[in-house]
Amino acid sequence: MKKVLVFVMCILLSMSFAGCKKEETKEPEKKEPVTKESEKKDPVVKEESITVGFAVSTLANPFFVTMKEGGEAKAEELGMDIITLDAQDSSETQVSQVEDLIARDVDIIIINPVDSDAIGVAVKEANKANIPVITVTRPSNSGEVVQHLDIDNAEAGKLAAEEVAKVLNGKGQIAILEGIAGAPSALDRQKGFEDVINEYPDIKIVTSLTANYSREEGAAVMEDILQANPELDVVYAHNDEMALGAVRTIKAANRLNEIKVFGIDATDDALVAIEKNEMSATVKQQPDLQMAKAVEAAMKVAKGEEVEEKVIIPLLLVNKDNL
Repeated sequence: MKKVLVFVMCILLSMSFAGCKKEETKEPEKKEPVTKESEKKDPVVKEESITVGFAVSTLANPFFVTMKEGGEAKAEELGMDIITLDAQDSSETQVSQVEDLIARDVDIIIINPVDSDAIGVAVKEANKANIPVITVTRPSNSGEVVQHLDIDNAEAGKLAAEEVAKVLNGKGQIAILEGIAGAPSALDRQKGFEDVINEYPDIKIVTSLTANYSREEGAAVMEDILQANPELDVVYAHNDEMALGAVRTIKAANRLNEIKVFGIDATDDALVAIEKNEMSATVKQQPDLQMAKAVEAAMKVAKGEEVEEKVIIPLLLVNKDNL
């Protein structure tokens, strides 16, 4: 009997152990929800996402850094991808970079041209590839673009000139630091300024030299201007970078108390200079807003919607009073 009982108990124990084993082998099946969860995370939307290529002239200039940041913020808000390529102020590099964006098959290209003539080659290549192009700040003189965003550069020059005339009380001598030779923005900022100043017979423009929108060149050119003009009341620069370069040279010559400096762009450094009484005024053209509008237009174009051919961003004169 004992042997029989032991035998029966052994059978029962082995059956119970086998049951436990079966339950253990079933446990891995509970991992199925993990697989289902990963399936839910498949980037279904990614297939339909819009990729924008942004070819910028230079990120050495704070103005264009602000523009880049404005575009990236808007792209993130709209769920778009954006690729930014810095041409470092080289027309050849920029044409190559636009060709690279075409090869990447981006949905749309936004270009801030280094040179309005040179960029036409790249714009035409994008046209052939059926990739829409938007330009900001500087236009393309050839090829087709769906939209150009800019400020009224002549108006910027006029606003600066009106403030200069006010500060000078209608009498004084002015030196001008010009942007890139032949660039539409430089031509318009010069003309707008001169149109106003020419109305004041006792205000004279004694010199006007190119400094290519560069702070370093602005500082260097300003040295020559100071040597040639022992009497000078105002420096008007086509942008803040050149204005800040001029400030550096004028400070070194201990003439900041006698020469007022004006610029365009309202960069952070320029606003600080106004606060410290090193610059008198600048014209704010909102590069972040300009690029944000360009990205919004890119979204519409990619969806087959129509956009305005030209968009003008409003301007504002900034001085110590409204800083």
